[in-house]
Parts: sequence; structure tokens; C-alpha cells
Amino acid sequence: MKLNRLLLLSLLLCFVFPMLSNADQLEDANAAIKNEEFEKAYELLLPLAEENNAEAQTLLGELYVNGQGVEQDATKGLSLIMKAATQGYEAARLRAFILCWEEAQQGDAAAMYNVGYMCLNGWGGEQDPNVCMGWLETAAKLGHIRSGNVLSQIYTKGMFGITPDEEEASSWKDLATAFATGIDGQWVGTFPGMGPGMGGQPMTVTYNFKRDGDTLTGTVSGAPGQWIKIQDGKIDGTNISFTVDMQYMGNTFSSTKYTGVLLGDELKLSFTTKMRGWGADQSPSPPLTFIAKRVK
Repeated sequence: MKLNRLLLLSLLLCFVFPMLSNADQLEDANAAIKNEEFEKAYELLLPLAEENNAEAQTLLGELYVNGQGVEQDATKGLSLIMKAATQGYEAARLRAFILCWEEAQQGDAAAMYNVGYMCLNGWGGEQDPNVCMGWLETAAKLGHIRSGNVLSQIYTKGMFGITPDEEEASSWKDLATAFATGIDGQWVGTFPGMGPGMGGQPMTVTYNFKRDGDTLTGTVSGAPGQWIKIQDGKIDGTNISFTVDMQYMGNTFSSTKYTGVLLGDELKLSFTTKMRGWGADQSPSPPLTFIAKRVK
């Protein structure tokens, strides 16, 4: 009987002393942070964070976010805070919400998705579901595919108090699919004539695009049966730019510079044209904007 009591006491000590040690270590880490001894705080917090201690992960994440006692790494810091938040640690949830909200305000689509998700799940306090959905919708329109898929799921199932809507669900799913497909394919757009020589008649132009990393290649329709290669094609997120030169007898007589924004199955294009040759170069034409739609 005495042996069993000793064994039980030993087991209790094994559980209690590490807990007390962790508490003391967290207290020391908080004191070190208060005294701006950040390197010491880092050394105290790291082993606890690796054991999935939510408070330690939050404090360590904050050190990374601020570059205190460690090389600044906001991404790693947010990741640590998110780990604590997913364990239900409220202080981490609030801090993660604030950090993502700050990034979302700068136009970061992934951060907008995070804010929408956190908002709907009550991180950062009670929120209007329509405001939360607004963050997801903005992110989806900027090309964040996961946001589009989540919106489709919410409208399909009627989650978070949102009224089920099959049409909305299908629309967001289609947008996500279009962004996942990317810009590769054939697009057709029509714009008004540009004045002298064009008779003011609308013009229809076909574009064949192909993405290769951050480079955009392809062709643009010219005269009947003529395809002109695009030059200097670039892709930055959902933004594109490229140039098309018209040539005659080996000489460039006009240069058209395009910019555009991918909107799923639509492409908002703007261009200016500058005439060349036959004397001094002319000033570029006023910008003209139109919508091209994916056909293949």
C-alpha cells in the first residue's frame, strides 16, 4: 500500500512540476519582454512554443512580427499566432485578426480572405456577417480562388446565417474557376473606331494569350488573316501589360501599349496608340478602355 502511494506521488510530481515550470518560464518571459530583454524572452519562449503552448506561441509570434530579439519575419510571426488562435486562445485570435486587417487594408487579397474567415468565426468580437462576406467577396474579385470557393460553399449551405442562394453560389464558383484557369486562351473584344481612317466603326479584335511564369506571350489579330506577336508581355497577379507593333516593309509605323486586369472570364483592357515614321512621332492617343471576353 505504501509503495502504491509513493508511486502515485511520483506520478503527480511528474505532472505538476513541469506545469509549474512552464508557468514560471512564461512569467519570466513576460518580465523579460517588459524589461525589453527580448533575446532572453525568445530563449524562454521557443521551447514552450514548440510544445504548442498557446500563450508562448503568441508572445513569440509578436517578437517575430516586431523584430525584437530575433530577425523580423512577419509571416513567421503571424503563423505562430495563428497556431495559438486555432487552439482557441482568445488573445491570439484578436491579435491575428488585427494583423490581417492591417494587411487587408493595404489590398492584400489573402489577408482579406483571412479577415473574412476570422470575422465569420467571431475572432475579434461579434461582427455583421454581411461585412465579413464583403471581405471575402473583394478578395474573390481580386483573384483569390479560395475566397470564391468558400463563398460558393456558404451560399450553397446557408452558413453563418446567410440565406442560401443557388445563383450566388454558382456565380462565385464560376469566378473561382475562371481565375484558376488563368489568362491562357482566346479572348475577343470590341471597341469604337478611333477617328480618321477608321470611320468611327466599332472594331473587333481577337487575342490569344499564353502565360509562362511572369511572362505573357501570344498574338493579336490584325488585317484579315494576319496575327501580330505581342511584345514585352508581363503578368503581375491579375494585372497584365504588353505592346503590339504594326509594321510595313520592315518599319514600325504604330505602337500600341496595353494594360489590363483579369476579371475571371472578362479582361478589362486599356490601350494608347502612337503613330511612328513619316516625320516626327505623334503623341499617343487618349486611353481607350473596353472589355474582352474569354471565348476558348
